[in-house]
Amino acid sequence: MSAKASRLEVVSWCLYDFADSSFTTLIVTVAYSLYFRSVVAGHLGPSADFYWGLCIAVSMLLVALTSPVLGAMADASGRKKTLLALYAGTSIGFTALLGSVGAGDLASGMLLFIVANVGYEGAHVFYNGFLPEIASDEEMGRISGYGWGIGYLGGLAALLLTFPFTGAGLEAGGAERYRITFPVVAGFFLVFALPVLLILRERARSEPAPAGARVREGLRRLRQTFAQVRTMPDLFRFLVAFIVYNDAVTTVISFSAIYAMHVIGYTARQVTMLFIVTQLTAFAGAFAAGHLVDRWGAKRTIVAALLLWCGTILGAYLADSVPGFFAVAVAASIGMGSLQAASRSLMGLLIPPGRNAEFFGFYALTGKVSAVAGPLLYGWIAARAGGERPAVLSLLVILGAGLALMLPVDVERGRRTAAHSRA
Repeated sequence: MSAKASRLEVVSWCLYDFADSSFTTLIVTVAYSLYFRSVVAGHLGPSADFYWGLCIAVSMLLVALTSPVLGAMADASGRKKTLLALYAGTSIGFTALLGSVGAGDLASGMLLFIVANVGYEGAHVFYNGFLPEIASDEEMGRISGYGWGIGYLGGLAALLLTFPFTGAGLEAGGAERYRITFPVVAGFFLVFALPVLLILRERARSEPAPAGARVREGLRRLRQTFAQVRTMPDLFRFLVAFIVYNDAVTTVISFSAIYAMHVIGYTARQVTMLFIVTQLTAFAGAFAAGHLVDRWGAKRTIVAALLLWCGTILGAYLADSVPGFFAVAVAASIGMGSLQAASRSLMGLLIPPGRNAEFFGFYALTGKVSAVAGPLLYGWIAARAGGERPAVLSLLVILGAGLALMLPVDVERGRRTAAHSRA
């Protein structure tokens, strides 16, 4: 563990992953996605997939446009934790409001989710920016893996906590009980986000400055970030690869529960049980990835996870039964945990010292830009084809392209370049 951070600070940092995984698990992936597809926009049939993809795309685009400036401002002002609290609080508040969305409330159901997702995704810019401050290079993979792994346990805990409301499904008037889930998730998120806000120390120096000066400084550093990334070829190659393969990851997260119910034939209760199991297997994948990154290296771990995902996407396309899709989902969850943890670790290794939030803001930009195209494309194909199965094949092409782009990245050369870059 890094001498710069106490054990309690590292634990509090990991607990934030535990907290906000309730949002991505219950709101983005399982409960609200199913509620939106089946109840809020159920009258639209397969075209509802397009509107769900639009929700994801718009929220990601908003984060993409703002996160680099906010990240640069956070580094300049030493206020990562303040901005983390602001964005997380926004997500928590609007998640609670999702409980007011009823059948046919398409506009409000989309708007409330978009704001909640902007808060969730934006908070990760500042949360990720703390990783190089609390972990040495040698520990970064392990601690990043711990964060992802504990996050999957948080998603599991939230699934179990809300099962009394989701277990009866959406049929026979169950929608009213089902939507109690959303304020419960907001409360879970709030409780477990408090430790990082109360315990983790802000190590960047904060210098008093007018808001306008901070904005100008943020924009100046943003321009410098763009210019510097172009001079760091391995970081640039990694970010391009990340844009491509994260496109598929975000799409799977957004549509997997919908696919299970509307293509394979899962009930809402079976979907919840499936994701209870996959939270455990994703935890195992993230936990193992932390050690694999430290032993194999981040690049090899990413390549192995992408190969596994190519196989599981093909398996999802061919699956035609509940047991068959279950096996595919378990394999995919192991790969997802590994891929997410290893990607964050590699980014932490390739950024210049002293510009953590700024470069993680740029990392968020690449991820969110990719997340604009993937869900929209998937939803458009599903709407045009009258079902989701043909849309799955587009993900196999995207993953193959991401793998090909990842292979030329030279991590050691990239680390040397980062070490000699001007902070």
